[in-house]
Amino acid sequence: MKFQVANTGLIVSLIINFIISFIFMNFFTGSFISGIVVTLIIFICSIGILYTPLGDWWYRNVILNVRKPNEIEKKRIMPIYNEVYRRALIESPNLPQNIELFIYDDNDINAFAIGLKTIAVHRGMLMNNIYDNEIAAILGHEFAHIANGDTFCTILAFQSNSIVFIFRTIFSFFMIIAAKIIGFCVALAFNTEDGFTIGDACVRGISILIDKIVSIFVFISVIIAQYSRRKHELMADKFTAKLGYGQPMINFFQRYIETDSASNIFSISHLLYGTHPDMKTRILNLQNNIELNKTKNSI
Repeated sequence: MKFQVANTGLIVSLIINFIISFIFMNFFTGSFISGIVVTLIIFICSIGILYTPLGDWWYRNVILNVRKPNEIEKKRIMPIYNEVYRRALIESPNLPQNIELFIYDDNDINAFAIGLKTIAVHRGMLMNNIYDNEIAAILGHEFAHIANGDTFCTILAFQSNSIVFIFRTIFSFFMIIAAKIIGFCVALAFNTEDGFTIGDACVRGISILIDKIVSIFVFISVIIAQYSRRKHELMADKFTAKLGYGQPMINFFQRYIETDSASNIFSISHLLYGTHPDMKTRILNLQNNIELNKTKNSI
């Protein structure tokens, strides 16, 4: 596994999430040093456990619920998988030796890599008319995500988003309680029920304002992370071309280009949630890398 410049966006997203979490923690600890230390411990423990065997088990069995290929599926895909794995190890010797293949029971034509040792193909990949060399190209693309450190950085960003969400939820809960207590104290001090309403509204207003400010930074974090993920895809396609599967990947894209959900690259939805570039961009990227590899090989 190696770090790519394309992963910088996810690291920036992680840093933003850490700062947000630290600010929330500082509310509870009241100490800068304690806030930093506790937040750091939370991040290290919650993220670190995902890179243990327990983390692999959690993603495979709880989050994704993938399974091992059955005998029929093994006969079709394992020779392809083993050949691609062999080529990937030659191209990236630091790639883990014990990456396992799983099946995701879904009819989509897709595949994904997660963590450091898991690649899964959707069942639909084997049920539809997908050629063996196209499956090889897609598997090569997933090996690239592990080799390039994409899956490692993606989990960092994903888990840090989860931590921020938990902090926001806890903070909102305590602010609701604080609003009730302060409202009651104000009403008691001024001997009027209006004081309760005013005190409650003021604290809730502050809580909402803080949450909106946090939302802006979360929004920025998401945009940066998604931009980084789209760069990952182009780098993974480059790796695929190096393995010799560039043209099969192009053939695959050309057959499914009409169903490309990322075609509108300027939409807000693509900006926020788009994890892949549009297929036309990916085809052009693959063509450029195929030509580049030919030039290098001819020298």
